[in-house]
Amino acid sequence: MYRIVIPVDDDETRATAAARFVTALGDESGLDADLGDVSVSIVNVFKEFQAIDDGGNVRSKDLYDETEFPESAVVVRDRLEEAGVAAELVRRHGDPADEIVDYAESIDADVVVVSGRDRSPVGKAVFGSVTQDVILKSQRPVTIV
Repeated sequence: MYRIVIPVDDDETRATAAARFVTALGDESGLDADLGDVSVSIVNVFKEFQAIDDGGNVRSKDLYDETEFPESAVVVRDRLEEAGVAAELVRRHGDPADEIVDYAESIDADVVVVSGRDRSPVGKAVFGSVTQDVILKSQRPVTIV
């Protein structure tokens, strides 16, 4: 079984770009891989925070719901499953890059597939902060699509 981790946030366009990359692995123009031998964990991280104002103290762990996924995660899962790829939704709480890297390690993922943000030609040389942190912290291969 080839294990892939796809981190997603609320951006459906980026999330579906990662799903397209994975399903293209089964195309003759791709690797012509057997998608039945691929499993994907779609990871959404609820970023840890704490806010203090006149009304009191609000912590992210008080708002975190492990069953609440953004629509982008559900769309990606459905597209992957339609293509014959086993897919699961995973919700984590904490620092996004740390949680993504830790999760990929915990399941012995073969690769992390991250969809980059649209950037100017100069900006394409620099990744977003979460993507950059995943690249730098992960001992696993990271593919940017």
